Amino acid sequence: MKINTIFHIFVIFIALFVLVIPQISVAQETSEIQGATADARRDAEQNVSPFAWGSAGFVCGCFAPLYVYMTTPEVPVGALLGKTPTYVNTYTQVYKENAKRRRLQAAAIGCAIGSAVSTAYYYLFVLPQLEL
Repeated sequence: MKINTIFHIFVIFIALFVLVIPQISVAQETSEIQGATADARRDAEQNVSPFAWGSAGFVCGCFAPLYVYMTTPEVPVGALLGKTPTYVNTYTQVYKENAKRRRLQAAAIGCAIGSAVSTAYYYLFVLPQLEL
């Protein structure tokens, strides 16, 4: 009877161990993914200069948004040192998406402003000179 009771307790312990440990692991991984996502969004916002990319769009016209669309931003390596593979993968993906989106938005706005300014210049200063 004693061996049978010990066996049952052992089986129940193993069953609980098998059922509880994966849930703890999933909770830790979810927390890690949320942390990596928040860190990547914050870093992308801090590292991308809307003024620089807007200026590029203003000066280079449609070539700046095209360049941003065709390239992938570099991920800051210092933010990934000593992190787990799950954190690194999530951070890298989220950082690239957010940095590219912010660059593209700023370059497109700069391109639109540059186009408006050059069109206004043409109609105000160039076209009247041609009609003389």
